[in-house]
Amino acid sequence: MKILFLHSLAEPELGGGAEQTLWTMMRGLRDAGHECVLLATSYTAGLSRTEQEGITIWKAGIRNVYWPFHKKRPAAPWRLLWHALDSYNPWMQGYLREVVGRERPDVASVHNLPGWSAASWKTLAELGVPTVQVLHDYYPVCIKTSMYKKGRNCAGQCAGCHVFRLPHRALSRRVSSVVGVSRFMLDRHRALGYFEGVPIQRVIHNARDANELGSGRASVIVPHEGLRLGFIGRLDPAKGIEPLIDAFLAAGLPNAELWIAGSGRQHDEERLHSKTTDPRIRFLGRVAPRDFYPQVDAVVVPSLWNDNLPGVVFEALAFGKPVIGSRRGGIPEMIRHEENGLLFEPDIPGELQAALEAMADDALRAQLTVQAKPSSAPFVDIRGWVAQYEALYREVSNAVPTSSLQVGA
Repeated sequence: MKILFLHSLAEPELGGGAEQTLWTMMRGLRDAGHECVLLATSYTAGLSRTEQEGITIWKAGIRNVYWPFHKKRPAAPWRLLWHALDSYNPWMQGYLREVVGRERPDVASVHNLPGWSAASWKTLAELGVPTVQVLHDYYPVCIKTSMYKKGRNCAGQCAGCHVFRLPHRALSRRVSSVVGVSRFMLDRHRALGYFEGVPIQRVIHNARDANELGSGRASVIVPHEGLRLGFIGRLDPAKGIEPLIDAFLAAGLPNAELWIAGSGRQHDEERLHSKTTDPRIRFLGRVAPRDFYPQVDAVVVPSLWNDNLPGVVFEALAFGKPVIGSRRGGIPEMIRHEENGLLFEPDIPGELQAALEAMADDALRAQLTVQAKPSSAPFVDIRGWVAQYEALYREVSNAVPTSSLQVGA
């Protein structure tokens, strides 16, 4: 089977969890004997073709006011114009039509759409390519992709997102199948009227290769004194890092440490560093997961926004580390309260502090640690995960005859 992957970014090192997941998926499908083709945006004009790791990569020069993956953030007027054009971008569809015509895929696996826009759903439908939309974030309903604004989760679409997403609800019905990487993600879109009538709707949790992650050893422990809690991820207000620091400082944990790994925008990092001079809190900067998890006893994922399916949860579990997580988004789909971790409600004062103090109990932490690694099994079973997508791609490709492919339509 030949599978066309449509995504915003080809370079995993420039992206985040979605890019890691996509490349893990393509490698797994390649190893299973399928032909994988990736079409992504680029800052370089025109259409170019290369190969990497046995995967064909097409890069299409962005036809918008800027490429969204440059480090420097454009001024507000340019961002507004970018989103307006990205609401429905017909100028990128020529690239998609050309690649479909040259590659003739059996199925299209659509992932993150910034740069391509929802017009791609219509293009693929017109070309007769059966299409699976994998929802990694809230892009179809929210221009920020997070449905989180001014420190609060959005109950529905704000006026701006409603305007910039006018075509998306109707166009979302043109795909053959929709996959949520969490149940929460899929249900959130459906509740807002998206993907109505799409015949195949699934939840397929993401997975990571245990060997690549470095968690394949029988036990991963670096001895140290006291309790060491860890946070790893983007230092962004929506990730709940500030409430975590506050809760840690308020907790009665004199023999505990909080290690914080990751980076963020300069002003966010400066604000976090200015909150405390307590030597028990250490800012490590960017650290490889394989070097971080063995150093801590438990991991905290205190997200304030409805995080889709943060990989840090199942990565920590794969290293045998229990997780304290917020009841947000897909996090409760990975943590079983008082079995492999603890769940807390961010909006209830004192709940995070209480969870930190509970994790300091040696007996409870030992009990949670025993269950942590076994509970990660579905999230590191790459063969089983890839098999779910194989079955789905076959199902949608069999539903749309190959003869219906309208190249050049």
